[in-house]
Amino acid sequence: METRRLGNSELYPSVIGFGAWAAGRNGWGQVEERDIRLAIDKAVDLGITFFDTAPVYGFGESERVLGQSLKAVRDKVLIATKVGLVWDDRFQVDIDLSRESIIEEVDASLRRLDTDYIDLYQVHWPDPKGTVPVEETFSILNELVQAGKIRSIGVSNFSVQQLVAAQSVAPIISLQSPYNLFQRQVEYAELPYSEKQQLGFIPYSPLAQGLLTGKFNPLSTFSDDDIRSYGNPLYKRDHFEGNVLKVELLEGIARNIGKPLGQVAINWLLYNKAVTTVIPGAKTAVQVQENAAASRWKLSREDFEQISRLFEPDSSYVI
Repeated sequence: METRRLGNSELYPSVIGFGAWAAGRNGWGQVEERDIRLAIDKAVDLGITFFDTAPVYGFGESERVLGQSLKAVRDKVLIATKVGLVWDDRFQVDIDLSRESIIEEVDASLRRLDTDYIDLYQVHWPDPKGTVPVEETFSILNELVQAGKIRSIGVSNFSVQQLVAAQSVAPIISLQSPYNLFQRQVEYAELPYSEKQQLGFIPYSPLAQGLLTGKFNPLSTFSDDDIRSYGNPLYKRDHFEGNVLKVELLEGIARNIGKPLGQVAINWLLYNKAVTTVIPGAKTAVQVQENAAASRWKLSREDFEQISRLFEPDSSYVI
């Protein structure tokens, strides 16, 4: 599988990665650990080398499952996890980017992942209150690089202004942001800034949490424990029906191209060379196989432009 350099680092992830949120088995309906393990095995078999997780995904479960599944091939893959979202005994989540908390978190992640080092350690969300100075957060991350616990530092969900502040303290190599055909706001600032600064750019939610696979209809509903029922503006009832109808128009383009809808959506992202690796989530080996197949062909310029016109950027879908 094609690889692209992540920023100016020595990391070369596969252009199709593996988003492991569902491996935490919460927020995505019924998910079996056996199926997740088979999905991870299939990803490795297909040449996927970049696996992205976070401690908060299943409150440690995603890291545990991923670490165990990748143990035998650890030297052949890149593991990215995150820091900053912590939870209490009642599983209430808060942001803590203090030095003490980061030291505790990295050691906990290393234990769950059953590894000596993390390839890419990303600040999951910026501190909304600014209670912890940026200097404190990124200074300790620098120390973790020097200690060999992490190889490189990235950020997630940062604005350009927040990214600039972080870069003044530490060598940031990547930015992870929501980016798909519906959610294109990063094209105004974060994506061009990343390209100019030679930062790796990692789109998450590339299939809009399944919406861009065409598996939903205007009457589709989601259980109360499904993240799409409460956490994504694309699925709000006043938007959802129109979004499904737009996906149906994209399906017509996909039929003309002769490729599955999800692969077209992933390919649209990879058409931009500023995108390093795309991390679609997967719960089964079949889904992984479908995602990986998107790396075997490329959109024409004409198809890319037609799809871009159909999905104009819409600020109402900012997460």
